[in-house]
Amino acid sequence: MLLALAGCTTTISGAAQPEPESPPSNLALVDPARTASVLTAVKTATEAVFSYDSTAVPAYEKAIADNLTPGARDELAKLFAEVRNSAEPIKLVTRVIVSAAVEQTSDKARVLTVLDQSSTRAGATSKGIASVLLATVREGDRWRIGKVEVNPAAPSPAAEKPGAGDRVIARVRDSAREGALRAAEALLNVDPADPEGTYARYESVSTGQLLTQFQQDKAARLNQIRSGSAKASMAPNPVAAVMEVVDDKASVLLHATSDVTDAAGQATKKYLPIVLRLQRLPEGWKAAGIEMVQALP
Repeated sequence: MLLALAGCTTTISGAAQPEPESPPSNLALVDPARTASVLTAVKTATEAVFSYDSTAVPAYEKAIADNLTPGARDELAKLFAEVRNSAEPIKLVTRVIVSAAVEQTSDKARVLTVLDQSSTRAGATSKGIASVLLATVREGDRWRIGKVEVNPAAPSPAAEKPGAGDRVIARVRDSAREGALRAAEALLNVDPADPEGTYARYESVSTGQLLTQFQQDKAARLNQIRSGSAKASMAPNPVAAVMEVVDDKASVLLHATSDVTDAAGQATKKYLPIVLRLQRLPEGWKAAGIEMVQALP
């Protein structure tokens, strides 16, 4: 990560001394290797406690004891009640598709994770994906899951205060997160009554190949918006976590809920795990690509 460090000094007893710098309050991505280590540990714990085999219950109980706090065990028991009470043998295999740290300290982390789940019962297999926000705590050399929120909605962490050193990295991370949220707000809102405004918002937050695609398909997109009968808007408090920042590019994992209202006034919710590829321009971060998270093969 190439970042210009802002120098700062203060005068003490007539001599210029470096101003003490406290570390960022949110350490996610400040030390990429440490964040990667946390994500690896949480991935292992998550795949263990969200997988279940009715023919190997003792192994599952051990995974629960090893990887969850007591409060989270009660929470997961409610989520798994239907699975565990199945009259037929059942096997649920869960794999982490992608994850990123929303917040991280030395002994706590909140991790946004998208799960691939495959369930086999009575010879039939079904698949699906789910977004979860995991609050984790470090106990010794193990990270345990303390809280699970499915299809999460949560305010963003406070932006880091200005400063030098690691604070610069943290502020770039936070600005990328806010840029992703602004882009998602524009890209996920559709108003058939205002096709020109809807399309203009797409262009306003886009750059690179994504902007080129919008411009090449402008007429078709406008017709699609006009002819569509459903209005879509992003619900408050989407959860965003920066996956990486390299030079002037960033990748952000985002879980958003889209409120969709059809022509008859019927409202439904769509849950959207998304990866936004961002480019930093003089006017701020813009979306260069948007990808829906897909189930694993």
